[in-house]
Amino acid sequence: MAQVMLVEDDTDLRLATIETLELAGFQVLGFENAAPALAALHPDFPGVILSDLRMPGLSGLDFLDRAQKLAANVPFILITAHGDVPAAIRAMRAGAHDFLEKPCPPELMLDVLRRAQAMRNLQLENHHLRDRLDRSTIPEEQLIGRSPAMQDLRRQLQTLAGLQVDLMIAGETGTGKELVAQVLHAMSARADGPFIAINCGALNAAEVDRELFGTGDSLGLIARAEGGTLYLDELESMPEDLQVRLLRVLDAREITPLGAAPRPVDLRIFGSVKRPPDTLMADGLLRPDLFHRFNAALQLPPLRQRNDDAALLVAHFATHAAARHNLPKIHIDEALRRRIAWHDWPGNVREARNLAERLVIGMDPGLPAQGERTAVTSHPGYDAAMEDFESRLLRAALMETGGRKTEAANLLGIPRKRLYLRLRHHKLLEGADSGQK
Repeated sequence: MAQVMLVEDDTDLRLATIETLELAGFQVLGFENAAPALAALHPDFPGVILSDLRMPGLSGLDFLDRAQKLAANVPFILITAHGDVPAAIRAMRAGAHDFLEKPCPPELMLDVLRRAQAMRNLQLENHHLRDRLDRSTIPEEQLIGRSPAMQDLRRQLQTLAGLQVDLMIAGETGTGKELVAQVLHAMSARADGPFIAINCGALNAAEVDRELFGTGDSLGLIARAEGGTLYLDELESMPEDLQVRLLRVLDAREITPLGAAPRPVDLRIFGSVKRPPDTLMADGLLRPDLFHRFNAALQLPPLRQRNDDAALLVAHFATHAAARHNLPKIHIDEALRRRIAWHDWPGNVREARNLAERLVIGMDPGLPAQGERTAVTSHPGYDAAMEDFESRLLRAALMETGGRKTEAANLLGIPRKRLYLRLRHHKLLEGADSGQK
């Protein structure tokens, strides 16, 4: 039931207002002055404050100031006499939700209170959502999906989590490789230790030895994972000489900092790659002896192979986004569900998260209508189909990153130079801002 904390020193007016509000369905707490009202107020008060401006003791403005400090999210509405409008405007600037002039028509007062209560209900709903999401402590619950592929993945994680094995995680960009590594870490006996993630593609070539292995005076990233888990993302982008040095870490659990003696390290190692390991080894990007040092390999399914999981993910991310932005939850109707199912999700789970964000804040999700996606069978052959797929993939990456080429290259997992070459090949640089990085 909607609640109103009413503060009015005029007894007759207070009783009349209480009667009006209760007949309209409000639960009313009536006070003669602000002091007892402040004693009853708390941050989780589920209703609205309606207060006179001029009262003995604390004035309405003083009450507003103290209420803001005690329960800033509770809507505060002031009732003012005709000549007090400048003071009411000052109150609005100080954080009041609205003000009403005496004598106030009951219909107007009820309308203002109902709108303020609706806003308060939304605040509380989002607060409860955030609280519930924060309390979700079961790691595998973070892996959203009911498809057979995700059920199988969760079973594998339950088996692998308790084993002291190094693991290679393979999956396309955006499939959640780091999340899977974090879940395995959280489910393991090393959960209380650090989780250190390293993007091998972003390492500074000139400082990579110092960054990874440290020096006699400072710890490198590998040593900082002591007692926990080391996650090496985009392992295929690591130079071959560093892959050789990593063999020693995997084999002997030992590192040699610059200018110092070898030292042991106690950690578990996860690596991840964006393409199948066999392909990377054939292309000379991943050393076979390094790959075979990992005890097991885990292949993550792309979103397009996960049946109806896309709609579940969009709904899940939209709930988070609504709670974060204090906006209403969205409803995924049947038409939107069909468009989600029809989409081929080149950006995988990351793209679903970004789409949910756009839906919540009221932007066009950018999904194709049914029938807009071109079937492979309509192409004259394999080469043409791959050209079309690459063009759509590049367009999707540019759209997702707002045209920023460096971010698009990172999203696709390719060097920026290669991105520019492919954009030029598909005539996607024409008319673009060549200075936009």
